[in-house]
Amino acid sequence: MKQYCRYCSYMCCGDANWCEKLKICRSDSYIKRSNNCKSFEFNEIDAINGGIYKPKKEEKKESDKQLRLDCLLEEE
Repeated sequence: MKQYCRYCSYMCCGDANWCEKLKICRSDSYIKRSNNCKSFEFNEIDAINGGIYKPKKEEKKESDKQLRLDCLLEEE
């Protein structure tokens, strides 16, 4: 799972986006991007709008589908 400041237990949003662990203010655009913060602690409640985290469904890639060979062969 990717980590975002908005889903961290230490992020408080209001007039400013304040990280309680790092004692630093972050911009709205920063907390919406994925990061590799070592202090990250997952919280399923979104700090921005209070919604609940819903993981995205994994989509199958084209390479995962089986290729039909009979449509590639020409009939003689």
